[in-house]
Amino acid sequence: MEEQPQFERVDIDEKLRSSYLSYAMSVITARALPDVRDGLKPVQRRILYAMDVMGIRSDQPTRKSARIVGEVLGKYHPHGDTAVYDAMVRMAQDFSMRYPLVEGQGNFGSIDGDSQAAMRYTEARLSKLGEQMLTDLHKDTVDMIDNFDGSLQEPTVLTGMLPCLLLNGVGGIAVGMATNIPPHNLSELVDAISYIIDHYDKLDDITLDHLMKFIQGPDFPTGGSILGTEGIRQAYATGKGRIIVRARAHVEDLGSNRTAIIITELPYLVNKSTLVERIATLVREGSLEGIADLRDETDRTGIRVVIELKRNVEAVEVLQLLLKKTQMQTTFGANMLALVDGEPQVLSLKRILVHYIQHRQEVIRRRSEYELAHARERAHVLEGLLIALDNLDEVIHTIRHSQNADTALTNLCRKFKLTEIQARAILDMQLRRLAALERLKIEQEYKELQSRIKELEKLLASPKAIRGVIRDDLNQLKADYGDARRTSIVDGVSNENLSLDDLVADEDYCVSLSRDGGLLAVPLEQYEKSVQSRKRYPDMAAEAGDPLFIMQQINSRETVYFFTNKGRALTLQGHQLPINRIQTGKLVRLEDDEHVVAIDHTESTSAEIFVSLLTRNGKVKRLEMEQMQGIPSSGESIIRLSAGDALVGAFLTKGDEDLMVVTAGGKAIRFTEDSVRPQGKSGGGIKAISLVEDDIVIAATIINDKQTLILGTATGFGRRTSAQEFSTQGRGGVGLNSVDTAKSELTGPITTAIAVDDAPDLMLGTRGGKISRIAFTDIPSAARGSWGRIVTRTRSGAIFDLDPKDDALTHIVPLYGIAAAEPSSTKKTTAEPSKPKKTTATPKPTKKSPDTPEVSEETGPQKRTRRTVQRKPPRRKS
Repeated sequence: MEEQPQFERVDIDEKLRSSYLSYAMSVITARALPDVRDGLKPVQRRILYAMDVMGIRSDQPTRKSARIVGEVLGKYHPHGDTAVYDAMVRMAQDFSMRYPLVEGQGNFGSIDGDSQAAMRYTEARLSKLGEQMLTDLHKDTVDMIDNFDGSLQEPTVLTGMLPCLLLNGVGGIAVGMATNIPPHNLSELVDAISYIIDHYDKLDDITLDHLMKFIQGPDFPTGGSILGTEGIRQAYATGKGRIIVRARAHVEDLGSNRTAIIITELPYLVNKSTLVERIATLVREGSLEGIADLRDETDRTGIRVVIELKRNVEAVEVLQLLLKKTQMQTTFGANMLALVDGEPQVLSLKRILVHYIQHRQEVIRRRSEYELAHARERAHVLEGLLIALDNLDEVIHTIRHSQNADTALTNLCRKFKLTEIQARAILDMQLRRLAALERLKIEQEYKELQSRIKELEKLLASPKAIRGVIRDDLNQLKADYGDARRTSIVDGVSNENLSLDDLVADEDYCVSLSRDGGLLAVPLEQYEKSVQSRKRYPDMAAEAGDPLFIMQQINSRETVYFFTNKGRALTLQGHQLPINRIQTGKLVRLEDDEHVVAIDHTESTSAEIFVSLLTRNGKVKRLEMEQMQGIPSSGESIIRLSAGDALVGAFLTKGDEDLMVVTAGGKAIRFTEDSVRPQGKSGGGIKAISLVEDDIVIAATIINDKQTLILGTATGFGRRTSAQEFSTQGRGGVGLNSVDTAKSELTGPITTAIAVDDAPDLMLGTRGGKISRIAFTDIPSAARGSWGRIVTRTRSGAIFDLDPKDDALTHIVPLYGIAAAEPSSTKKTTAEPSKPKKTTATPKPTKKSPDTPEVSEETGPQKRTRRTVQRKPPRRKS
């Protein structure tokens, strides 16, 4: 008889409810939401773990993305290959992740929305920061579970030395809920976590205000500006908040009453190509008037979208419409939802940081227990080996008279009271371990293990010590990978009250200019951190063959003036300065035989500020600052130069300062600037100093009695003298002897002169491109009419080699804000840029002097003491 099918009556409503709930929980816990401990979704965690197992680390060659995706699919993540590849690509995009965890090679997409190349074409490996998410994973630090088919094990969470949930942020849509956490700056997170650890005993007393002293707000990889802190505070306090992000742009003058809006940074996750298309559409529809041309000039140095305006169109009005009708201003809806013990919870900033600390405590505790167990096991074995070495003859006799290995094992355990593990180690010991040196190695290893065991036991007995390890690990990450903020936070400004400065962040930069025109701006905060950690930026404009020429501190909202040897002035806005090394001629339009001799900066065009100019033939000229208005980046002549003359110095003055002019022949004259009547741009200046024979002006500087004048000659002689020794004279005289002119045949002509405050370190540069950093006291102090010792010859106390026949000292640049250089007599140094100070550029020397022996009026180098970091001089504002 045929068996009848069995049916079961079910409640369809209850069945759908339970099935959908199971599906929803699967999506929530196993796909869409990150874990609060390591900040990763399951697919991201599995990708990183698979790459670690495959050995594709930062010091290894990249592997095909298809191979990585196949490894993840086949072993850990039974879903579509597109989902896995897209997740890996996002972890490699520097415009999506603040700190990429994967290093990609090939086409991994762009900010224009271009899709990545197929996985068969691209390659990838773990980044150095990505490796930090996997440290100590093999030391039983996290729980392991079976993979989907039970054939392998995978971690439930990564060890996560990085606070990745806040560091890179995350976005995900689950069933009935979504998460959207913004990225943050590593240095700020480390400081906040360190503060919590230091006050862990009073955890309940830590408020949001305490944490926001360290964490200013989100730090997006694409930069931009956040308007106000209200949305940030709300998100940090409740887990939900609306953060307004605005693009960063500035206005450039094109001449003929025409301007252009330049967009250089975009809000997070905004597609640049879509933005440009949207602007073009608005122009075609007539919703956006006043735009003459629109083009995308983005290259590898950064984003640059140019919006040229029609003649006489106000840029502010166009900007207001752009912010209102395009994605130049967006709202980031923060929703800090993450899994806590498998349960989705909306978390405040403090709770996220505390959960991270607790996770790291557990990881370090388990790691320490693992290392302690292994140390004890190894020490136990070594104890047996030491017993055997102490009773070597008896041990050998026992083994030789045993019938087999098992009998020998038993006899050793009984006779010497050894454990089976120790006895087996003795039987497995090689004969070479019997040598005297090998015995010493065993004893040394045993002592080290005993010390390590005590350290681990002490660590495990103290939760406070464990938290100290967490803090130390994070501070090391900060020193290695910390950087300056990219996103600025400004007071909330409505579009109706918008000004051009509202789109420009108020930031200070350390700006350096090399002799050959290399220009670089580094955020001052980042620069100061590099100084504190004693690291040197190799991309600063100070390299062998192209030494540093000028270093200053400039604000992003200031106007920067470039003065050239041809008497022209060119302008840029502070926020237009490059953060990557670039030739000045690519920023400002220079002629083939033209070079920058000085730069200066100010926010004001007040008549109370003047531009003072000095030329090679001894002319001086002053312009009122109002004369500098409207000078474009293409440049404009501001002084009429006679044939053979050239500009050698230029600086902004306040109207009541003293000017110092120094000639190659050793003459110097100091006079008040108000003795020079202001002229227009077409004026040729008046006499500053009466030159004799073939003498020329080589340097000019602002000076006061509190400063020190440093002189250097072509053959490398250097001397510093108090400015008080140079009395103020009338303009146009022959000046005083700044050196002992009787020794000019030995020292060569003066090639550089600067006035400095305090006692900064100095960077010396030569015509041949050699550079060296020395301490201020390495330059000997001497009276006005005398000379010091050589500072660049290969002798006792030398800095670097200088051949006067082929090379010459050309300039000395003061380096502020850095610890003293190593003594020149013991170490040859390389220039290290430091916090800037106003300097005066000097031209190359026009003549060389024969080689000379050392001439000294002092008895060797002066004794030097270490200095603390110098604070920067105040920035000039009107």
